[in-house]
Amino acid sequence: MKIPVTRGRIGSWRYYIGVMNFKQISESVTSSINQLFTATCLDELLQRELTSNYESIKRYLLKEKDRFFNAIILALYDGDPQWLEIEFRGEEQEFTNVGFLQLSGREIIFPVDGQHRVAGIIEAVKENHELEREQVPVIFIAHENSDLGRRKTRKLFSTLNRRAKPVGQNENIALDEDDVCAIITRDLVQDFDLFKDKNVVNSLGKQIPVKNESAFTSLITLYQCIDSIVSWYLSKEKITGKKYKEYLLYRPSEEKIENLRTVVFDIMQEFVNNTNVLRDFLDDKNDNRAARYRNREGGNLLFRPIALTEYFNAALILMDNGYSCKSAFSSLSSISLNLADIPWRGFLWDGTKMINRVSRPVIRDLLLYMIDRTLISSKDYERLIKVYSASLNVDESLAKNILKSING
Repeated sequence: MKIPVTRGRIGSWRYYIGVMNFKQISESVTSSINQLFTATCLDELLQRELTSNYESIKRYLLKEKDRFFNAIILALYDGDPQWLEIEFRGEEQEFTNVGFLQLSGREIIFPVDGQHRVAGIIEAVKENHELEREQVPVIFIAHENSDLGRRKTRKLFSTLNRRAKPVGQNENIALDEDDVCAIITRDLVQDFDLFKDKNVVNSLGKQIPVKNESAFTSLITLYQCIDSIVSWYLSKEKITGKKYKEYLLYRPSEEKIENLRTVVFDIMQEFVNNTNVLRDFLDDKNDNRAARYRNREGGNLLFRPIALTEYFNAALILMDNGYSCKSAFSSLSSISLNLADIPWRGFLWDGTKMINRVSRPVIRDLLLYMIDRTLISSKDYERLIKVYSASLNVDESLAKNILKSING
């Protein structure tokens, strides 16, 4: 297949602008972008509601007479693409950026920008073969199928989609090459046992689908835990507030990324080493292993996203108060994490489902209170009593006595 193109360059990208007809798109281009990563849960999420979105594009192509698309950006690798230059000589200059892109047919072509348009085209021509002759502008870029190449193409994908519309949090986690928390989250789901394979689920929000019996947590929840650790660590360098938010917008040096990655992985390893329920979970090889810890009876606090993030926040506060990382997680693991027990019953668990109206800082304060009352301020203690008494529908004096009975 030879495609007439104009060759250009911008930044580090060499690109080729041409046109493809819908038949060529449907036969040569895949709408999948799973070449950008390796982790299974990222593969699933980056389809980005592809089915519902491409249906509207298909309908547009089939019904709209004045249809038009902007250029689809296609990444190209493998096979044997050749640039065949045509030289034109004018009166004052030579033109050497016009020619043909010759493809062998063995190339892998996928959209960096336009996956829904590609899917819509593929489905539309199935219903109306006359559309095969229609043409769409395309921009080819070279994709390198390596870690560095995927990182570069992911960054381009993220940048292009940010310009078009806000990128969802899941997509940011999967693609962003500037946000160090996203980078480390991807490393964890690929390299850390607790978060590998089906242990992390991609869902539209941070909650875990009711029918899921295999995942420890959700991708967004894991990212939020990493965000807590990274912001805690960088606060020691006075990178807080607005400065921290700006920090996530620009890729740090490789040395800094490796340093933060080491900090996060070390903390996660202590989390696993000093939490019995996690070791039991990892030892269980059944597909429904999470059902023991997240079920109709409530299960374990750590398997609920709303609580997991605050568990890490509590651990970080303990470390700020002289606890080692090991002793912080060991202390947290020693308190009752069974949702059917006091103090969680009636507070986070109503007997059939989670109570999600409780603010996250109050969950963190309750965890700290159960270890040592002095770890929270008087103001936070009074807030805890008010929220706890309201949740159980008892007066504050009784709420204090209940909490006092479980205070470690």
